[in-house]
Amino acid sequence: MSAGCPMPERLSPAISGPNSATPRRARFPSLHWRAVLQVGKRIYCIEGHWNYGSGKTEPSVEPILQMLAGLGHWPYARRDCATVEEMQYWIRQEWNLLDEGSVLYFATHGERGRIWLSDEYSVDVAGINANCTNCWVHFGGCNVLSVHEDSVRDLMSKSGATVVSGYAAEAGWADITRPPALALEMMLFSSAAASNVRVDDGRSRPRLKNIADKLISRFPDCGFRLHTKESMGL
Repeated sequence: MSAGCPMPERLSPAISGPNSATPRRARFPSLHWRAVLQVGKRIYCIEGHWNYGSGKTEPSVEPILQMLAGLGHWPYARRDCATVEEMQYWIRQEWNLLDEGSVLYFATHGERGRIWLSDEYSVDVAGINANCTNCWVHFGGCNVLSVHEDSVRDLMSKSGATVVSGYAAEAGWADITRPPALALEMMLFSSAAASNVRVDDGRSRPRLKNIADKLISRFPDCGFRLHTKESMGL
């Protein structure tokens, strides 16, 4: 989600953590958590919280997720996270339970190689300790993927992700003066589902890359990037 990317001056350090090479579903939550979250392939959204003062906060990405779910494309779960600790908590407790082929979607503000969960807390993408084996990681924040491809390759190698996507420019969400990331993302996820793309299946990932190339051509000012395991030579 990117309605503009005002950044505080002070950056928090990357979060360190062990290499997430353990199999998915290695951590089993209590029966309570099983009741709350249905496991299976889905979009799992970590949404940041940005307060502009006077009680005004940004619109949520959830209506878009609801539309994708209503069309039968992607079931979803969404969690609000304003701190790095909250983000890592939900990743441990819920994300690591989901099936391979799921999407870990960060609906946050961003800057080069970094996501902002709120106006106080940020984390370097290299410090996101999530097991993404055979999954898709999408960064909705501005400029997060304006990094060298080696950084993307390192993220994929560490997390096990087979697809990483996001923006290398200032992309808009609900601001008509900015590139239309909202339209791009709706078309991206709906087209991936309609084309039966399975990011855990190397035979179907070229179809996703083809979809992304068409969207890049249609929305060139968004600075959209999509990398697959194959395009990174992994």
